[in-house]
Amino acid sequence: MKPYDVAAIRARFPSLANTLPDGRPIAFLDGPAGTQVPQSVIDAYADFFLRANANNGGFFSTSRAQGEVEEEAHRAAEDLLNAPKETVKFGANMSTLNFQLSRSLARELQAGDEIVVTQLDHDANYSPWRLLAEDHGLVLKVIRLNPADGTLDMEHYASLLGPRTKIVAVGMSSNALGTINPTKKMVEAAHAVGAITVLDAVCSAPHYPIDVQALDTDFLLCSPYKFYGPHAGLLYGKLPLLERYGRYKVRPAHDLWETGTPAFEAMAGVTAAINHLAWIGREFGDPADQVPLNGRRGEIRAGLKAITRYETDLVRQLLDGLEQIGGVQVRGITDRSRLQERTSIVSFTMDFASPDQAAEHLAGDGIQVWSGDFYAPNAIDALGLTEQGGVLRTGLMSYNTADEVKRLLTSLTQLAANKPAAARA
Repeated sequence: MKPYDVAAIRARFPSLANTLPDGRPIAFLDGPAGTQVPQSVIDAYADFFLRANANNGGFFSTSRAQGEVEEEAHRAAEDLLNAPKETVKFGANMSTLNFQLSRSLARELQAGDEIVVTQLDHDANYSPWRLLAEDHGLVLKVIRLNPADGTLDMEHYASLLGPRTKIVAVGMSSNALGTINPTKKMVEAAHAVGAITVLDAVCSAPHYPIDVQALDTDFLLCSPYKFYGPHAGLLYGKLPLLERYGRYKVRPAHDLWETGTPAFEAMAGVTAAINHLAWIGREFGDPADQVPLNGRRGEIRAGLKAITRYETDLVRQLLDGLEQIGGVQVRGITDRSRLQERTSIVSFTMDFASPDQAAEHLAGDGIQVWSGDFYAPNAIDALGLTEQGGVLRTGLMSYNTADEVKRLLTSLTQLAANKPAAARA
């Protein structure tokens, strides 16, 4: 096993060479909102338009090439999630797919049935169910967030489950705080009362392996543009459930869920992004991490485990540095012995600047981060931070470096020393 070579990984991403007008490098710490893409994804787009730009089902060469692109993308997506064949569907994005899924599941629900969601989730795994409950007379129950460490209250979750619980929709990882939820246990508890589970893996897929068969979840959604691919969405479902609930399609469509003409070029890019993860596994992964999988599935698993280890080191460096800046409060898990319970999304507040002020200051130094609630308003509200403008969010990805973390900490230290007037008031 070769040591993790971040320089070799960065060399595959041409956009990482971008600079500010004055020549200073840009630090892309904005990955949770969408990562940069490797050259292979760009090439896949170009190749599609050069040789396969047609609709499917034709007898001519371009259409046949398109069919190969579509087939390869589905097999790659199945490998990413360790999913059985024909169980992963493509769509515009996770939010759109989840609205489609929620409306499809509604056909067997009755007034008074219950749906369980969380305070921690992105709104894309909250509002579809909230609106479904409003439209059909269902009861929406919400798992509380523990403000102290950004985790879910599991005792509260257990108390919400009952004979009328029909759907449990939870995130595997928080896009706002980085918390990794005990998803396997949550799925088991939901199934014990006969509920269907829907997992949001958007902010999990870039950071650690996902195995839908081991999780035994009924449905799972994620977004390729969060794991170095193009803007698209993926929906996994157990095949009997996909067949049972698939409904909203035009009659000639060949698939119950992929209705309308998809972005075939995005499918080509998704395959390239997944192959990039497999490449990391081949180059820098521990062969033992592939077990119990093999082939590309094993390589992806090993690659993501290598990414987890690398990103955890960056998180530790960032947390150590933030502790040295007075007035910074990290929101979420900070206990170094519990870093396996969080991803490399690190969010914090500052008493010397609002999140927007800090984000603007950092942007001036070529450091790209986000401020606000990141479409997770319930989590930010539970922390009592809505009126203060939310949090400042950093996202440390597989291509970020220790030097970029140092630049972030240096810039924040300078901001703290020159407290904005609005923060002093």
